[in-house]
Amino acid sequence: MRRGQAVLGVFSCMHFLVDAACAFAMYGVFREKDAWYWYLLLYNFCAFALQMPLGVVLDGLCRGKGAEEKYRCSVGFAVFGGVLTFLGGFTHVTVLGLGNALFHVGGGVGTIWTSEREDRVCTRLGVFVAPGALGLFLGKMWSQSVSEVGIVLAGALVLLSLGGVLLWLGRGKYLEEHGSGICGKGRPVYGRSLMAVCCFLVVLLRSYVGMSAAFPWNKTVLTGALCAAAVAGGKAAGGFLADRIGISRTAVISLILAAGMYGLGGFWGTGLLALLFFNMTMPLTLYLMWKEMREQPGLAFGTLTFALFLGFLPVYFQTVPPMDPRLTGSLGSLLSLLLLAGVMRRKGESDGSVSG
Repeated sequence: MRRGQAVLGVFSCMHFLVDAACAFAMYGVFREKDAWYWYLLLYNFCAFALQMPLGVVLDGLCRGKGAEEKYRCSVGFAVFGGVLTFLGGFTHVTVLGLGNALFHVGGGVGTIWTSEREDRVCTRLGVFVAPGALGLFLGKMWSQSVSEVGIVLAGALVLLSLGGVLLWLGRGKYLEEHGSGICGKGRPVYGRSLMAVCCFLVVLLRSYVGMSAAFPWNKTVLTGALCAAAVAGGKAAGGFLADRIGISRTAVISLILAAGMYGLGGFWGTGLLALLFFNMTMPLTLYLMWKEMREQPGLAFGTLTFALFLGFLPVYFQTVPPMDPRLTGSLGSLLSLLLLAGVMRRKGESDGSVSG
């Protein structure tokens, strides 16, 4: 196995375990606390909103350094985040959320820096982000059944963190000799503003739709597992397709199909397809944002996770009147399509990410 694939495998497994540990802690350890309502807000703020300043810090540490140093800085963030996640389950939601944020920034940026070819970045980003949905679902389920699983989960998390340290020691020399193959400067600030704003809005919509468009048939553990699998599969498939048929084609096809499937979402089969197609834009927006900020991948990731946090707030505070999930999903898909299609055509992205 190539070392780049080994690194991606460890990052992806750690992503699954970090999100599973966070869900287990939130719904198993902190759920019974009197301040649960505020704990949930505080955790989401630390886990998502703080990724932006932490990303700026990581970018600053990487600035002017070679591929080896950039890689090791990102892995250091990811490993430290894994350790804090473990500690947060026994201490406080702020520690838990901070660990989550550090891991996601480090793991996401490390996934980019270990890509040898730009026409594989979307695929790698999709593979990295996909296990998180499965981890969240299983962590929540485990918290409601077997408490001992938390100890096993924490132990596995520590072992994978140690595996990350070993990768930190071994991968750097390879990058120093071969380079990451994707380093380069992004566009000037004035040229990337429109793309950044549109990606931000698309992610905000994805977050809001994901939080508010709950299907009435999703009432059992089995349907919950199928929904988590559809979300994870969509994220992985989106990156895979984008690197093969192009970002524009992937965005148009997936979002049109998502709008149609959401409209028929009263049936479980079409609802699952809606989740799959709608989540295919996840690695696309990550890639497009990074492409505009090549030397600031931490800020690119953090900006989009801040959008996730903002999309969570209206549902959390119940400030938006309830709507039919079919209408919410269809409108969210079409608005996302308009935002992405318009900005990519204007920016000359119609041929896809790099391969077309």
